[in-house]
Amino acid sequence: MRGFGLAVVIVCWLLSTAAFSEDIRLGDSGVKVSPPRGFCELSKSNKADVALFDGASNYLKVGGFSLIALYVDCRELEESRKSNAFILTKVAIAKFVKRADRPPSQFISEACDQVRQGLSDEQKARISNYVTEFSKGSSSVQNTLALGVLDEVKGTVCYSGQLLKAKIANIGEVAALYLTAATFVGDQPIGIFQWTNYVDPTSIATALANLKVIYSDFAAANGKPP
Repeated sequence: MRGFGLAVVIVCWLLSTAAFSEDIRLGDSGVKVSPPRGFCELSKSNKADVALFDGASNYLKVGGFSLIALYVDCRELEESRKSNAFILTKVAIAKFVKRADRPPSQFISEACDQVRQGLSDEQKARISNYVTEFSKGSSSVQNTLALGVLDEVKGTVCYSGQLLKAKIANIGEVAALYLTAATFVGDQPIGIFQWTNYVDPTSIATALANLKVIYSDFAAANGKPP
């Protein structure tokens, strides 16, 4: 079980984009996925899109996940088609490579606890100050800043997050917010990952609200409680 919480953190480095979707069979249970509102799929008939999907899939394996689908912001996709612009805003859905070895609700709760333990007591106490420092570019953490657990429905879904900074070719430094909803379908752990632009501390609440809507729609499609 330890690996799921750590794997959720590792996947924050995925900055590639791709998207195909379908009903995926996970053992005796299936997971249904579809693009969230405002997000689009890439084309299976487009060689460049297939290469992007394959690259993203291979990268996710590093974090112990198997990519099911990755959707990109429709407006950013349109602009990228015109100018090859970088696409920041995206949502990925992936399954953890290992099945739960205990009741799924316990598995998710323990994974959430593991994410909490990833922050020191000092970080927990100073998290709001860290966010402000990060937004001003004065944080001692140059590349990532763990936000820890942002919310939880015990035994059902765990929301966590990180702030990221990365240098993108032809763009320069980009600040992004990476949030995760860790959940399950049947006995299969599932991660819903969301990348959005980071402007200031209010971006966190906005991104979390958006992810909760995405999770709610996913849960409804798969017969899970919201």
